Amino acid sequence: MKKVMKLSICMLVMVSSIATSYATNFSSFIDDKEKMEITLTLKDAKEGQQLLIKDVNGLILHKETIEKTGLYNNTFDLTNLPNGNYYFEHQKAYQIKIIPFNVKTGTVAFITDKEITLFKPVLRVKENNILISKLALEKEPLHVKIYYNTNLRGADYELIHADTITNEMNIERIYQLDGKEHGDYRIVFESNGREYVEYFKI
Repeated sequence: MKKVMKLSICMLVMVSSIATSYATNFSSFIDDKEKMEITLTLKDAKEGQQLLIKDVNGLILHKETIEKTGLYNNTFDLTNLPNGNYYFEHQKAYQIKIIPFNVKTGTVAFITDKEITLFKPVLRVKENNILISKLALEKEPLHVKIYYNTNLRGADYELIHADTITNEMNIERIYQLDGKEHGDYRIVFESNGREYVEYFKI
């Protein structure tokens, strides 16, 4: 009887030890997982806008379309990301907000002092006039290329004008097209290492 009691006590101690060890490991796992989670809050989100996660080379790791206008709040599990710098990219109609974060030794954190907003070029076409505007806070150059489709049955675009605008914070330009050349046009903007393409017809 004493042997059975001793055996029962030993088994109880073992089970208790395993349970304690499991609970400690489980708690550690939860803590580690929480360290690799990051919550992004956007106060001015609009339905249809794009949200991306990219690495420093511009490779898209995550992409989603925002479904509701108003407050956007979401927690991202980043446990699969290796150490390095990454960023959220909130694409709005006329601007892109860059929100960088860093993954290092199992923890993730925003780099708040590196957040920036890039302003996209805005195109308006009025009759045969092309009106371009862009806010360039760092006076970064804006490259403009205008193409005309010379093939009514295809898409053979020929470069008809190129321009580079530098050293201006508030860029505004008007380009006048030949009113006789009706058809399809393409305009390509390059700024901040990004390319924006617009199509229009006159």
